[in-house]
Amino acid sequence: MADAPGPEETTAHFIVWTQAMSVGRDSLDGHHQMIIDCLNRLHPLLGTSGRDAEVHAVIETLEDFVLVHFSEEEQLQRQIGYPDWRQHKAQHDAMYELVFKLKADLEHGRTPDAQVLFAILNDWLVRHILGEDRKYIPYLDHPAERTAPLWTRANGRPC
Repeated sequence: MADAPGPEETTAHFIVWTQAMSVGRDSLDGHHQMIIDCLNRLHPLLGTSGRDAEVHAVIETLEDFVLVHFSEEEQLQRQIGYPDWRQHKAQHDAMYELVFKLKADLEHGRTPDAQVLFAILNDWLVRHILGEDRKYIPYLDHPAERTAPLWTRANGRPC
């Protein structure tokens, strides 16, 4: 007789991580997976009442991972010479503002339209990973040639 499936096997995931989402860096892929996990945990809580504490906990975790991930990804993009890192950072800033606003609304007792919010987060995350993040992958293996800076800062760091 086969063993009964564990809780993870019976839980339907709204977003499933696939290898197509990989950017080829374990740390960044791990961050993406954690963000997807947060969205999967948030999904069944949407539209339910009396679960505000659970929603808030997921949003707290999402905010933490988003901050760490964005910082590391932006730093990597600058290191590899990705030319569109500023535009990518602007997208990150917009996403962080969305997560921060959601958290602030929850902390002030305002209930956001959860379904609309989840659709935005899901679209942004999947579109961003499968679209925007894939644009810097070629630079991971072949960083752009860097020219020597014309000047350096007083602290010795290049500009």
